[in-house]
Amino acid sequence: MYDEEIEEKAILVEAVWVRIEIQMRFLSRISELLEEELANSQLNLLRKLEGKLLQTVSQLRVQKRDVDVNDFSPKQKIMGYLSKWRWAIRDSLKELAGELEAWQNRFDPTWYLTILNSSKVLDLELRQVNAELPNDPELRLDLLNNQLNPLMNMRNLRYASKPDYKASLYFDATKLRDPRETLIMFSSARAILREQDGQTRLLIVEAVTSPNGGHGTLDISQIKTDVESLAGRLQQVDPGTFCLLHCKGLMELRDVTTRTLNGIDMLYGTPRNCALPVSLRGLLLDRSLVPSLSSIVRIAKRQVRSVSFIHTCGFVHKNIRPENILVFPSKDSSLGITFLVGFNQFRRVNQQTNLLGDPAWHRNLYRHPQRQGIHVLNRYVMQHDIYSLGVCLLEIGLWRSFVHYPLLNMNAAPVPPASFEIQISDEDFTAPHLTARLRTKDRFIELAKRDLPSRVGNVYTEIVLACLTCLDPGSRMFGNNNQEDEDGIIVGIRFIEQILARIDSISI
Repeated sequence: MYDEEIEEKAILVEAVWVRIEIQMRFLSRISELLEEELANSQLNLLRKLEGKLLQTVSQLRVQKRDVDVNDFSPKQKIMGYLSKWRWAIRDSLKELAGELEAWQNRFDPTWYLTILNSSKVLDLELRQVNAELPNDPELRLDLLNNQLNPLMNMRNLRYASKPDYKASLYFDATKLRDPRETLIMFSSARAILREQDGQTRLLIVEAVTSPNGGHGTLDISQIKTDVESLAGRLQQVDPGTFCLLHCKGLMELRDVTTRTLNGIDMLYGTPRNCALPVSLRGLLLDRSLVPSLSSIVRIAKRQVRSVSFIHTCGFVHKNIRPENILVFPSKDSSLGITFLVGFNQFRRVNQQTNLLGDPAWHRNLYRHPQRQGIHVLNRYVMQHDIYSLGVCLLEIGLWRSFVHYPLLNMNAAPVPPASFEIQISDEDFTAPHLTARLRTKDRFIELAKRDLPSRVGNVYTEIVLACLTCLDPGSRMFGNNNQEDEDGIIVGIRFIEQILARIDSISI
């Protein structure tokens, strides 16, 4: 008896399984190359997958035995058996598809972390297995398009990370015919509307320029190299998986008179048929908005995932705050779906960073005490991003803006809210020895312990506290300062296990 719904669910299960099988085959070939901590994490996930599959098979067997057809005629027995068995299969397949997709979402961050492995053998194995798979008759590659094929994604991201990557990075400005540029409130990013093929297309643009003033001067040629490297990776990302916008290209910003390169515009594509986004800061300042707990947790989960994948791409963001989180309207969420932008201070993980900062209190609020003020104490590491994420997660969980703008005027000087209970200003971040450094961090920890549990629960609270204390003396959650982790794999895997996996486990 043919059942279309069962067939659809079976195909969905098989498509997810094909992805998993491809990943397992490749990992078995490169297992000797993997960092021990990464290999152990993936092994633990595989054991969980095995348990889920065994449980599903066991349920099907029990449901089959539970079909009682002894009191019916032969025809009734057959029809009754098939009907009940069909319902059992349908329900089990639906549950299995959901379990496999959830496991895939949990496994993908560790899979992509393999990108950071610099071994050339990995590239050779990647080419070899990509050549072999299409010839395997038992593997239904037709169920996957290139975007869903994990090896294609891995290959493209690895290729984009090479110094000699020669993609067409620069956007043809002539394609922007009669563009209409719109500011995004409380964000440095802008929206561009353009007509193409009779339809209005939306692009997001942000400028990456050489910082000056309090930041010190950086070499624009180095910035250009780094922007090109990041853009190459962002051209390969799947926005649904990475929670990052797909890069459409770059445009150089040159002085009209001297033609000197002053900066570069990064252009991002947007979700299909989407409306203009708002910044998370704008939403937090909207006092009429009272989001559901599920919407708050959904936004928090996406921010954690986006930070994880930025680090997987080999970069630190250095500017994580609500102004750099864009929210696009979505029918699936009352708040919308979020993407992390604001890549105007980023750098490569293993690249030296300058120790010059700035005194702006509303930016220092999101920086770890080691990175606050004009006189920065330590070079930037992944854990500094994790701290900034913790401040944002606290703000999201409380649904309370830590930065206010008088009369909601984005051009006005920002002021701290009265509820923050700390008097803070730019002057606090100009002295060599800052008393404000630990004050802000201690205040955040106090807020998290006191106010978060009743609003978003203990697990969310523990995640925020883990982020805020990630560099505390004696904390080994993300490795210690003496542990060699030049490529960021150890911090990456611990972030996935301690932060990403835990926040994904929250269900409302």
